[in-house]
Amino acid sequence: MYGETIRQIRLKKGFTQKEVYGTIISKSYAIEFEKGKHQIAANLLLQILENLSMDIDEFLYIANGYRLDEQNSYNHQYTQYSNKHDIYQLQILLQELQQTSSRLNNVRIAEVRSRIRILQCLAEHGVYRKRAVLECDRQTIISYLVDVESWTLQEIQLFGNTIDLLDNDHNFLFFKKVSKMLEYYIDMEKGREIYCALLINLIEYTLKHQQYDATEVLVVQLKLLATDYKEFFHQAVCKFFQGVLLLRTGDKKAGKRITTKMLAIMRELDQGALADDFALLLDDDYLRAFASSE
Repeated sequence: MYGETIRQIRLKKGFTQKEVYGTIISKSYAIEFEKGKHQIAANLLLQILENLSMDIDEFLYIANGYRLDEQNSYNHQYTQYSNKHDIYQLQILLQELQQTSSRLNNVRIAEVRSRIRILQCLAEHGVYRKRAVLECDRQTIISYLVDVESWTLQEIQLFGNTIDLLDNDHNFLFFKKVSKMLEYYIDMEKGREIYCALLINLIEYTLKHQQYDATEVLVVQLKLLATDYKEFFHQAVCKFFQGVLLLRTGDKKAGKRITTKMLAIMRELDQGALADDFALLLDDDYLRAFASSE
């Protein structure tokens, strides 16, 4: 399959076989490879893609019929539906996941079902309640994260997505782990994106628990990480958090001005559900209800 895809890309780009394969594989092997009759080692495939001036992620996306692979498709759907509070679509996603069983799939089921229950609790009672999550689902997520000794971005993203479902001790333990790994991913666009989302969720968590010293440190980390123009949204959220800190610990007038402005920008950019979530951090009645529900 990969050989046939390589051939299509090569011809569309106007490259000869010699330009693409060079001394990587023989001419006869390249011909059979492009017919789909031969396989090729991963290191050789990467060299060939280098000659085609193509990223491995883009190649796999094209080879998969211009569709995301299973993991990326799940991440995309989960993030989109969760951020928009789309319980209906999350329920459909849950039903699809329940058609198969594997350890990783069971973790996804626990994650989606927990998010549904949290959002239903917010819709019914006006507050996020950790106890709305089934204990078996929480333990499924914790057990997976504890058992995986060496984390990759998949585990880092799972932790970031489930911070509000976990207890303080595990959040502290897992954050220590991901903090040590940041330097390895700081130059990788996808890695920075996942870490920015993780920091945003951690900051929201510390603000809800009035852990303002921790909030201040995390806001500085987010500000240092979200410097690229493509991380504009993360920068806007960081600015909002700075405003919340001012409201709670400093210049209330300046804090009010900043938070109002940032929430307006989010709504203008059609991120109303996220703006509503962040606005809860300004609602003293909500924070008291949240504290009493812990």
